[in-house]
Amino acid sequence: MGSSRKIISYIAMSLDGKIARGNGEVDWLDKIPNPDNSDFGYQAFYDAIDATIMGGTTYQEVLGFDVEFPYKGKANYVFTRDQSKKEDENVRFVSDNFEEFITDLKASSEKNIWLIGGAQMNTLFLKNGWLDEMIVFIMPIVIGAGLPLFTDDTPDYQPELIDKTTHSSGVVELKYTFK
Repeated sequence: MGSSRKIISYIAMSLDGKIARGNGEVDWLDKIPNPDNSDFGYQAFYDAIDATIMGGTTYQEVLGFDVEFPYKGKANYVFTRDQSKKEDENVRFVSDNFEEFITDLKASSEKNIWLIGGAQMNTLFLKNGWLDEMIVFIMPIVIGAGLPLFTDDTPDYQPELIDKTTHSSGVVELKYTFK
């Protein structure tokens, strides 16, 4: 692909490896103490992207947050098996030719691309070699049952740790490269 643009997963995870409760809720994130009112680098990360990619389930969760669509001003894509969906005011739906789409997107983007979670999407991108980096925030909370970072059929893969930060709130930030 030759592009310096990267597809990056930027995601929070509980200490027991869950990215959301079984019903998709992330209410537990609000329980993490944040005495410094840190955004953990979110704004800088967000300013460095010009596109997002998410799965259909994640998109439905985002719509259910009861707030204005949070990624306005970015090119937003939803991967879905439902070929009847084309686009709405916020997103374009992609239901086939994923590899060609990824190649074209990386060639046309000016900034990085945010892969917005979901185990199925994380696994799809890892298996196909499309995931360039992952920034994982390990939150100091155990939530029990919930949704994993990757699906159970994910092959073994050892990314390279390229940076780590411990925040005063107890959050640990790990940055991995997959290339």
